[in-house]
Amino acid sequence: MMNKCYIEKKTKLNEMFKYLFNKKQFASSANCLLFLHYVNRVFNLRIVSTLSLLLLIIFVWKSRGETNENVLLFLTFSSNFNSYIRLDERVTFGQYSYILNKETILEKCSSKYHNITIAQSGSLRMLRFDMFGFEGVVHIEKPNVILFDYMRLQLLAFLWNSKPDRILFIGLGIGILPRTFHLLSPSTLIDIVELDSMIVDLARKYFSFEDNQSIRIHIKDGRQFLERQRSNQYDMILVDAFTSNGHIPHTLQTLECLGEYQRVLKSNGIVLGNFVYEHESRYRQTYARALFRHVYRGLTTTNFILIGLNKQAQLFNQSLFEIQARILQQTHSVPEMNWLEEIKYLRDGNEDPWNRSATIFTDQIVEK
Repeated sequence: MMNKCYIEKKTKLNEMFKYLFNKKQFASSANCLLFLHYVNRVFNLRIVSTLSLLLLIIFVWKSRGETNENVLLFLTFSSNFNSYIRLDERVTFGQYSYILNKETILEKCSSKYHNITIAQSGSLRMLRFDMFGFEGVVHIEKPNVILFDYMRLQLLAFLWNSKPDRILFIGLGIGILPRTFHLLSPSTLIDIVELDSMIVDLARKYFSFEDNQSIRIHIKDGRQFLERQRSNQYDMILVDAFTSNGHIPHTLQTLECLGEYQRVLKSNGIVLGNFVYEHESRYRQTYARALFRHVYRGLTTTNFILIGLNKQAQLFNQSLFEIQARILQQTHSVPEMNWLEEIKYLRDGNEDPWNRSATIFTDQIVEK
């Protein structure tokens, strides 16, 4: 999941909120409607749009026959913030830009778990959930280009094993990462666990995802799937699963779940988890408490990954990372990606302090 768009837009909303509050106008009915209006404009929530329109009609009807300053303020602020929010509607992925206010909506649908939008701007096509950023973006003319920086970091799993026998993905997204692993290592057997069957259908329909004898889809809960697997079978586990509100499912982030990852991994296997920076200390402390041989961390501006090494996985220093990256640059070429550049974002998991008294995630305390 990529939530850069969400973070930037949330910042704009916070600025707007503070502006109205400082002007002592936010308590007015009209400006409450304004806030609802722009929550809808930024996050595309139809229920908020309908509610704000209904309240505005009621508000104006009750104020009929009166000169109402608040109605004028609403219209004025609406006009001003219309152009203000538009400044934030271009999202860049390296040299490529997605222009939100020039996008075409290809499909909107709702499953049991998500409200989903498929949209396209120029050559970029995306899948997103309500409220939280982009779940996947592809360049339809260059489908093998990895646009998300954190996904390029996930490819660094090949540093530990360039020809894995079996890989487990928890969370499909639009299927770019499993497809890339398959292209780079065609003999690898890939299992993908995805809770929402509609995500799988949309990945096939709009993002050229194909499952086959080497790429197998399992429509199941990730934790339940793990607990039913035999021990010592996967070389890598990549966890990239988020709910519609941008949280990692609780059962996939607990200390006990990390134990399940270690159990189904081979002794020299690794697990890579994708995280947003909220609760960073808790995630790091949970990984620190698990029985990993070592933990590495990969950094981007909006996400970070944690790489947990099982008991016999190889330890690397920067020199060894560089040697492996040079080999992969020759043997595992990815369009518009330089392996030597990507390893610059790897850190030893013990670097950079965190709150070591942070509460770990555990099955004993269920959190939403």
